[in-house]
Amino acid sequence: MKNKEIVLAYWALAAISILWGTTWFVSRLTIQHLPPLQLCSIRQTIAGLFFILLFNVFNKIPWPGFKETAFNVMLGFLFFTTSNGLTTLAIKFIPSYLGALLGCLMPFVLVLLGWVMYKEKLKPILLLALLTGFAGVSIILLSFGDQIAHGKNFAFGIGITLFTVFTWSFGSLLSTRNKHGYVAKHGIGWQMLFGGIMLFFFSRFTEDQVNISNLSGNAWAYIFYLIIVGSIICFQCYLYALKHLPLGLVSIYVYINPIVALLLGVLLLNEHFTWPIVIGSVVTFLGIYLVKRFNK
Repeated sequence: MKNKEIVLAYWALAAISILWGTTWFVSRLTIQHLPPLQLCSIRQTIAGLFFILLFNVFNKIPWPGFKETAFNVMLGFLFFTTSNGLTTLAIKFIPSYLGALLGCLMPFVLVLLGWVMYKEKLKPILLLALLTGFAGVSIILLSFGDQIAHGKNFAFGIGITLFTVFTWSFGSLLSTRNKHGYVAKHGIGWQMLFGGIMLFFFSRFTEDQVNISNLSGNAWAYIFYLIIVGSIICFQCYLYALKHLPLGLVSIYVYINPIVALLLGVLLLNEHFTWPIVIGSVVTFLGIYLVKRFNK
């Protein structure tokens, strides 16, 4: 039985490594049919309700109290309203894979936030890792120099993506150090639900709404892919992989997701690509490796 669980865990790891990378591509396809924030509000609300049913109804996990609910509202805003909503908005203006590559800055931002918020010591090797990671991202961004210099929308997309790296990192730090005494994964449904509800209101006031009854079959297929595969299946696979495999091994998905997003964006969406992007990505991945290797 143990061997079977390990084999399934490797399949789960393979699933999140590839499938989470495809969500950037599918999101780019979907926002051609409805506004980004409206899409995210639908996606996160439905996925959140699923996890609430799974954990709190079927598995009879205790319902959150007032403090836990307030905490989940805050994380829902950071993770889903801000991070997911704004990254989806950003890929209207920048290549979808660029959003995934910029997301690789999160391990570096986590180190910096740990230093600022919790006075964690920055070892010299971590400083080298940070410099390596930021150098890699700088190489990537330099390959888009003309678009950044002459396109306000492109620069805006870069800016809000970098902002979401901060909000996701900040939320992750708060989540891993919460003192509310409940298992973090049991709050994910509530965070998605609250984040989705907030996205609904932001979308109503900032976007021209699309009547979802008029969406094409392709649009609904994309939406259900993001909900079922991107949110529900991948999250379950992630939890299963974490339960049966070492954390260091599971974190390999961080390297594979952007590669999948890049291949799909370049090959199927004809997104801008130059070889310096590859060089910058390799340098960034080296920085990520150093952070994960020595940030202990």
